[in-house]
Amino acid sequence: MKKNEIIDYVAKNTTLSRSQAIDATQSVLDAIASSLCKGESVYVRGFATIKAYTTKERKARNITKGTEVVIPAQRSAKLILSKDLKERMNK
Repeated sequence: MKKNEIIDYVAKNTTLSRSQAIDATQSVLDAIASSLCKGESVYVRGFATIKAYTTKERKARNITKGTEVVIPAQRSAKLILSKDLKERMNK
């Protein structure tokens, strides 16, 4: 499902117009992104938890050249599905 499909779903299942659904969907996505950029976790009951985390700097090997490469520390996010959603998916 793509962002436009989510917007269409919101517009269809609510009393919002398509332009209002676009604004609502974008606002939710902006709120999630803002929280993750601050290093905060996002918890949506019955759906998932999105946790922000930082990886450590590590060494890797370039296979083609055989040289060591340093991969810098970076921030990322991890999606952890809720128990309810996992159950719904596996029925």
